Amino acid sequence: MIEVLDQRGQCVERFELMCSAIDGDIQSAEGSGAIAWRDIEWIESGQGDSIDADGNAWIAHIRPDKVWFEGLYNQGEGGEVSFEQYKLAVQTYVRYLADPQRCPIEVPFPD
Repeated sequence: MIEVLDQRGQCVERFELMCSAIDGDIQSAEGSGAIAWRDIEWIESGQGDSIDADGNAWIAHIRPDKVWFEGLYNQGEGGEVSFEQYKLAVQTYVRYLADPQRCPIEVPFPD
């Protein structure tokens, strides 16, 4: 599971759609995690300026400055975050999935 917590350890509501989308569509570091990372690198390298990454349950609309989410099964739409926030969340979650012990990872998360 991926969560963005405030300093009191409470979930930050504005990141819930992003977390749900990442958790719902990335099942492994090598498979879907590698695909998500490839999409991030594609945008970051300037090879393209948009990608609508269609996963199992979500579409992540990735742009160089922002990312927003669309649930394929009425989970909601919106949850806009910056590209950098999305990149950090995916990177951290893929690291978590690659760890055989699945130890929690805490990283400072930008506003």
